[in-house]
Amino acid sequence: MKRIAVMLLLCLVFTTPCLAAPSTQQAVAEYGLENYEEALAMLADAGQTEGKTALNDYYTGLCRKQTGDLNGALQSFKDALLGKQPEKDAAVELIALLLNLEQLDEAQQWVAWAEKEKVKPNDIAYLKGLLLMKQKQYNEAITSFQAAKTGAPETDQQIEMQIAIAYAQSGKKKEAGESLKAIVTRYPGTDAAAFATEYDQRLSTAAPAKRWNLYAGVNYLYDDNVTLKSSVSGASTDTRNQRDSGITENLRFEYDQPLSGAWSTNLQYALQNNNYGRLHDYNMLVNSLTATLINRNDNGLLSIPVNLSHTALDYRNYSLQTSIKPTVTAVFSEHQLGQLSLGYNYRDMFQNTEGPGYDRTASIFNLQAGYIYLFKEGHGMLNLRGEGFYENTVGKEWRNWGGRLGSDLLIPILSGTKLILTAEAAWQDYRDNAAGRKDTTVTASATINQKLTGNLYLNLQYYYTRAMSNVDLYDYQRNVIMSGVELRF
Repeated sequence: MKRIAVMLLLCLVFTTPCLAAPSTQQAVAEYGLENYEEALAMLADAGQTEGKTALNDYYTGLCRKQTGDLNGALQSFKDALLGKQPEKDAAVELIALLLNLEQLDEAQQWVAWAEKEKVKPNDIAYLKGLLLMKQKQYNEAITSFQAAKTGAPETDQQIEMQIAIAYAQSGKKKEAGESLKAIVTRYPGTDAAAFATEYDQRLSTAAPAKRWNLYAGVNYLYDDNVTLKSSVSGASTDTRNQRDSGITENLRFEYDQPLSGAWSTNLQYALQNNNYGRLHDYNMLVNSLTATLINRNDNGLLSIPVNLSHTALDYRNYSLQTSIKPTVTAVFSEHQLGQLSLGYNYRDMFQNTEGPGYDRTASIFNLQAGYIYLFKEGHGMLNLRGEGFYENTVGKEWRNWGGRLGSDLLIPILSGTKLILTAEAAWQDYRDNAAGRKDTTVTASATINQKLTGNLYLNLQYYYTRAMSNVDLYDYQRNVIMSGVELRF
């Protein structure tokens, strides 16, 4: 009997600590589920029952940071590091928080401690680079950022952006232009409104040593005005013949090749295929090939793209376009860039059933200027652009001149989530048109891009077009909704 009593006593002694242990682990699990308030309460209970531990302090700091209690988080991270068995990962969170609160002297002390203890060397090197940037020690910051590289595309691209900003702040525009080359040079042969999307794609895959990128996507689309029926001519009563849904596939492959000296080249192939369920006459297949020669110099970047693009409508020849668009990109400061381009495009139209006066084969001339502002460590972008153009068509009925004003906005919302907003207004004056046609077209789009896992992304897009014309045939409204997935390599 005495032996049984002793065994029961021993079990009680050795199992009592274990009974409280799940509280901390459950709190950690709740934190992983983003239930920060619940996790914080569990951590407080665990601290009372099992005593304060470095792990408890660390996750208490994480929860307090997520709930907005920055001062409380600061103290918890310090507690996690000052015990006999410190939770060393807390140093990364503590230094980042001190930098955000502009407590630079204390941040420097903890950076030195973390370096001595060899805590996450890449992360600490990156934070040290940010600290040195705030102290205006740009050369030392660049060295620290270089040491922070891991070889992972997404993290190294963010580091490259910081290096570019450091070069720009120190007045070394040539080096800044080199670091920004991969993400600020406009891709010719595409609509201007695609700039923000392509910027986001390139940013997610680019790495200093990576020469090629591949993007492939498939989307379901719903289009309420495939045929561009006029909203003035009574088309609204015949919605079935203008609405349709379908599948769109897109593919883009890029290859960067350094050349001698300051020169390099970018080769790009792109394909887009739209298939409607009923209105097959409007199925569209576009193939384009672009070669861009790029020069980096003390004043920024010079890119000279040459593009060849073929369009098939219902898989029959529709148009063939060739273009050249020299573009200058200037680095003004750490966040600001400017672009100026002069373009020529020859468009050969294969389908013309309305007679010589309506032949849309044309030489197109355009002049474009843009301003780019980078924020959120280069992951956010605002692009403002203006353009003047003249379409010298063979048929005088389509000959026109006009202008465009547009903007693109890329906003990082949460980790792995981006919002892309675009807006554009265009004016066209068809001076030789028999009806004196004048058009004003407003387009807008919103895209939510969510990283699902690895290289897989989810896209949800909405496009709106309102064309206003004094000729009823060209006055219409259109809404397009798309949703799908995209692979980025």
